[in-house]
Amino acid sequence: MRTLLLGGAGFIGLHLARRLTADGHQVCIVDDFSRARHDQDLTTVCEHPAVTVVSADLTSAEAWADLEHGWDQVYLLAAVVGVRNVERDPARVIRVNTMTVMNLLDWIRPVEDGRVFFASTSEVYAGGVEAGVVGIPTAENVPLMISDIAAPRFAYAASKLLGEAALLHAATAKRFDLVIGRFHNVYGPRMGSDHVIPEMLMRAVNGEEPFAVPGADQYRAFCYIDDAIEAMLRLMESPKASRRIVHIGNDTETTKIVDLAALVLEATGHTATVHAEPAPSGSVSRRWPDLSLLRRLTGYEPKVSLAEGVIRTRDWYAAWMRPGRKRKPIAFYYGNGQLDRLTEYRTVVLQPDFYRARDLLYLGQRGVRTLAYLSLSEDQGPPAPWQRDDRNPDWGGHFVHVDHPGWVDHVLNQADTALAMGFDGLFLDTLNVELTYPEDVPHLISLITAMRAMAGSAYILANRGFGMLPELAELVDGMLFESFSVRWVEDGYAPWPQDVLEHHAQIAEGLAELGLDLFALDYADSDGLAAFAARRAEQFGLEVFVSDRALSQL
Repeated sequence: MRTLLLGGAGFIGLHLARRLTADGHQVCIVDDFSRARHDQDLTTVCEHPAVTVVSADLTSAEAWADLEHGWDQVYLLAAVVGVRNVERDPARVIRVNTMTVMNLLDWIRPVEDGRVFFASTSEVYAGGVEAGVVGIPTAENVPLMISDIAAPRFAYAASKLLGEAALLHAATAKRFDLVIGRFHNVYGPRMGSDHVIPEMLMRAVNGEEPFAVPGADQYRAFCYIDDAIEAMLRLMESPKASRRIVHIGNDTETTKIVDLAALVLEATGHTATVHAEPAPSGSVSRRWPDLSLLRRLTGYEPKVSLAEGVIRTRDWYAAWMRPGRKRKPIAFYYGNGQLDRLTEYRTVVLQPDFYRARDLLYLGQRGVRTLAYLSLSEDQGPPAPWQRDDRNPDWGGHFVHVDHPGWVDHVLNQADTALAMGFDGLFLDTLNVELTYPEDVPHLISLITAMRAMAGSAYILANRGFGMLPELAELVDGMLFESFSVRWVEDGYAPWPQDVLEHHAQIAEGLAELGLDLFALDYADSDGLAAFAARRAEQFGLEVFVSDRALSQL
């Protein structure tokens, strides 16, 4: 059997791919890899001889034009999910999830492509349950409602309802086969961190005390991933499931969240005081599926108890979080979100306006050091008395009079605010004023000295600033060599000329004598350039991070 997995590198998709290949199927994984973990699990599945991989943005019609036809089964699993993602940018959730469905409908050929599976969600019942018009356990044929369309949380449910409606009506009009599965609290290894069971497990492994339990009095019915995959496969093989909406979950156990916390603490061997906290805004008080239809169509029965599933999930996350786990040294990411991906790094440099205190706490609990970006000699803000007339020709920001009292107060206040918010340290950018206003070098040293005094033991990483050495080395903990080997140019990216590379090598050899943490940041748009940057950084003892000009990649 030939199977197409759209969004196949994610949580459910990768478990499904593993099961399909074990059963002897040919699998094509299509994903943009924007959220999927680049880990050993993904590598192992993608290297299977029965698996092909296509990197594509499924919101782009052009990407679909390159996808071949002739599949026995097509699974549409791609979507923006997770409470943090939904709350941060609900409009993106609707756009991505809707465009992916619409592009599938334009692409599919009923004669050539077999049954389609669409991954929907139990979130569609949240409004009705909270309004008291939907019963518990919940069947598929109850009325659906959105109680507050302005609430960001409902963006996900609305996008899935739109997808269900579009697919059901198009399946009738275009005469293709379809199954819609509404997942109910599926959990298991490699599902990310923005879900209650792995999130609790990681906090327990990290020894949190007291142990916070948001929504302690709420109830859920959890389904282990292996059971969910079994239900999906049975539905796709059942002729009676054609064009049906069917629950996928486990209705044999309904668990109070405080009892789940006790189970997690027992599984991890962590003794802690449980502290009940209010449930997240918009979170439904009870969720419990009626699986009568699933049983009638397929004979499915869940096999993995919650206690067993928590232990299996614990084992995966404990291994993933172990102190010896190899993490990449540093990331510079100037977008927002991507908390799960950021946990793959020991240190991350972030734009402070894009993150909240709870995001920083989340990363800190997972052993990630967070540094707040600060510009010390350029200002991207509105007109101000410290700004010079000249601008940076690359980024457009105003150069500043570094010694202006207003600028000094402005920068120190930014640093203080970032540290109070929960950042572990500061990343100081635009330090090489010796190339623009050499008279400002002593003023910049004075500013960094004041910042060091204010920051105390917080970690400080400086970007270049070689004209301030050796004084700078006494004030910071690490130095970054931006564009050490590769630079961005007008029409792409390229290595530095040989004479510049040799000059940079001399600087790097001098940095090695300072006793500081040393990093390199390079820009590349090809595997060859990235490999070149990595080789040179290793040669000179620098930990390297390679990205695009906008630092939008992880």
